[in-house]
Order: sequence, then structure tokens, then C-alpha cells
Amino acid sequence: MDMCRVDFALIPDEPLFGGVINASQAITDEYYDNANVIDEKTFPPHVSLHICTIPRDSLARVAEALHVFATSLPELLPIGVERSDGGYVMLDVERSSELVALHEAVLEVAADAREGMSDRYGNPYIRDLFNPHLSLAKVDYRDQDGAVRIGREALGELAAAPVRSLDLCDIGERSEQWEVLASHARG
Repeated sequence: MDMCRVDFALIPDEPLFGGVINASQAITDEYYDNANVIDEKTFPPHVSLHICTIPRDSLARVAEALHVFATSLPELLPIGVERSDGGYVMLDVERSSELVALHEAVLEVAADAREGMSDRYGNPYIRDLFNPHLSLAKVDYRDQDGAVRIGREALGELAAAPVRSLDLCDIGERSEQWEVLASHARG
């Protein structure tokens, strides 16, 4: 079966979108070996609602199913810049009830596409393990504290931000690409 690894991604609107890009670039200016540079097109700022593989022949059906969610996309409330496992630096986002409800709805769309597969959801980071965030960088663990400081300074005070769109993206087997397969703008 031909499979596609997808990200069900919320794309924030301005000023959060540009703020995350600026913070990632500021970290990269100091730590040139940043392995997760966030920019406008190659790897845009996003909150992953769910990442999994689905059969390629179900992509059109999945993309259509997401359309209904665009009418009520939640706001994103940034909490703060923190370090994470593996050298990642993240901007944590509040787990609002609206965001969790959308995560749950997306899980069901993914599960329908994965029907008959041994793992219903294709990813262990669901429900209680769902940790909404926007990635800023991936640096050497010894550089994380400095990268967190730069990210905090670059972002400053952040307020709730609307979501621009819910995108279905082909991210490749190892998260090496970002190809938008469907984009549903906030309705």
C-alpha cells in the first residue's frame, strides 16, 4: 500500500507567524547549526494537530473532511519558549478546550483513513500526550538555554493569535519536506 506521512497543521496568522520566523532566524544567527530553521515556505510556523501515515489514495477524502473544521478554527495562545527533548526549542501553546476538540476531531479523520491498520491513529502523541507548540529551532543540547533566551527576547510579549488555515501537508518519511496538499482558510 502506498503511504503518505502527513501533518494536520494549524498555520497561525500575524503577528505570531512572523514572530516565530524572526525568533527562529535570530536563533540561527547565533547557532548556525540550527537543524530546524522555520521560514515562510520551506518549514512554516505551525501547530501539529496530528502526524501519521495514511494511504495515499485516501488523501482527497481526508482533505475534503477537513473543510468542515475551517469555520471554527481556535485561537492560539502562546505560553512561553521552552527547551524540549532532542535539542528542540519550542513556543508552547495553551491546550485550550477548542484546540483539544479539534485535535480529537482530526484524530477521527485520520483513524477513518487508516481503517484496517493495526494502529488506529499511527502516532502515540495523542489525547493526553498532545502537546501543542510551534517549533523554533533544533540545536545542540548545550546550546538550548542560549537558544531559549534568544527566542524569548525575539518574541517578547505575545497575545492570542488567530489561525490562518488548517493545512494537510505531506512531510516526507523523516519530516524532510513541507508540501501543502490542502489548505482550508479560516471561515
